[in-house]
Amino acid sequence: MTLLLRTRGELMRIVPSEISSKTRSVAERSVFAALKAIPDKESVALHSVHLPAHRYKRVGEIDFVVITPQLILFIEVKGGGVAFRDGKWHYGRVDGQVDTRTEGPFEQASSGMHELEREFQAAVDGLRGRGTVGGYLVITPNVDLPPMTTYEPEQYLGQTAYAGGKGLEAAIRRAGRYWPSKGRNRSAISPISAELRGNILKAVRPDFDLVPNLQSRITDLEAIFERLTAEQLERIDELEENPRLIWTGGAGTGKTFLAAEAARRKSAHGTVLFTCASRTLAAHVSSILSEDSIVVLPFDRLDEIRGRSFNHLIVDEAQDLMSFEHLAQLEELVEGGLDGGRWIFMLDRNNQVLSPEGYDPEAWMYLRELGAMTASLRRNCRNTKQIVKQVQRYTGADLGVAMAGQGEQVTFAKVASREDEAAALDAHLDRLLDDGVAPRDITVVSSSGDWENTSARLSRRFSRIERYADTIGTGSSKNRITWSSVVDFKGLENQVVCLIDLDVEALEGRLDAIYVAWTRARAHLWIATLPGVNRVLRDMGAAALEREGEAG
Repeated sequence: MTLLLRTRGELMRIVPSEISSKTRSVAERSVFAALKAIPDKESVALHSVHLPAHRYKRVGEIDFVVITPQLILFIEVKGGGVAFRDGKWHYGRVDGQVDTRTEGPFEQASSGMHELEREFQAAVDGLRGRGTVGGYLVITPNVDLPPMTTYEPEQYLGQTAYAGGKGLEAAIRRAGRYWPSKGRNRSAISPISAELRGNILKAVRPDFDLVPNLQSRITDLEAIFERLTAEQLERIDELEENPRLIWTGGAGTGKTFLAAEAARRKSAHGTVLFTCASRTLAAHVSSILSEDSIVVLPFDRLDEIRGRSFNHLIVDEAQDLMSFEHLAQLEELVEGGLDGGRWIFMLDRNNQVLSPEGYDPEAWMYLRELGAMTASLRRNCRNTKQIVKQVQRYTGADLGVAMAGQGEQVTFAKVASREDEAAALDAHLDRLLDDGVAPRDITVVSSSGDWENTSARLSRRFSRIERYADTIGTGSSKNRITWSSVVDFKGLENQVVCLIDLDVEALEGRLDAIYVAWTRARAHLWIATLPGVNRVLRDMGAAALEREGEAG
């Protein structure tokens, strides 16, 4: 419990900050998580460090390198079953097969350690002709090896002592005491200063820890998004027995995902009406809900089903419909009315604060008093930490706890004119596509929402850009960049969002537009700013901080 209460800044830094979805080893994933939980603000760990010039192997790799003030520790992880018979090592694989090798894990760790130490001495100023204290640790999280002459106790961490990761911190401390006493390199620098540790890290990253392109980061983030949205389903399991539910949560907390899943489940027990204010969002939800007992319609088309009564009502983005007039229309469409019927309302209370026009707080209080159970969604499973930080900075909105991991910094591109904006957009799209991002994963969002006059028309790519609203429900599989207005993209998302047509007039008093537009991006957000926009954004950020101070 104590560990969970520590601030994030006190925990060991690990590079990369999120483990790649390509890492299939459960053992490596366990060690990765255990390293991230160690309270140590001075050390840094690197995962999957490649050796580009191993002296006797075509490809060399060290599972983890931990740079501490005491030593550089090289960690070799062997998951699954490990056995030593007839002078050979046998390793169980995730596919059930067994690898047999003459080289043991301790020899493997030792050779990798010596190889990387040589690279350090050649690449790091201050280490030429000298070195640092180095050591290695072999971890078998799933088995305990018997005592052997090939290793000392301080060089090994088996299943019992590892204890699911709880024993890793103590093992690193033991290594920090053991290896400096070995006297393997009498001229080794000890302790390793913070400056020298930083130089070693700088040397390792460009040469051995190649920065992945944006598409690979998107792939890794996608695995995290899938895990988080799966966890959101637990909320339905907890609350689905309640006849009337109100779910509140900021952008990215999974409201639409949960609303669609709730509709699918309710359809097994009767007819369901799913509605929202946005036609585009309704078309999107309709494309993923194919059950005959579910009707999906935007609110402005509910006259088409006048006179019908549904067993269940689900309203997404309900803050846009929070008035007595709208509630009266919904009342007629659910069996038993709002007072006695079965319904779920999903709403984002940030929007009602940022854009109070059309939102009636008395209607909100009326709805809450109809015996509904209210649940709050606090886990943001859409946006990276960088995007959440920027939205909170400029709007003061509560997006919940950012759980989707690290991404790229939000990019602000100053442009002088609409022509300059189109050129900057083209240059950025070139960079994204060169980075391996699929065109379908990119949406250009227009603050003005004017398809006929958007600066995207001046882009050399315009003929290959489709309006997002035109692709919904068509079954189109074209791999193209899409364009959308902020309004049409509400409740929707894409991996990469490029925001354009953002002028001063569009910003004045429109915190809600910024909130909606910026939170559509899952992995990367690029914003073009015309003259005067940066000043308005700075003023908005200062106002948000002032509101936060007043609230505190």
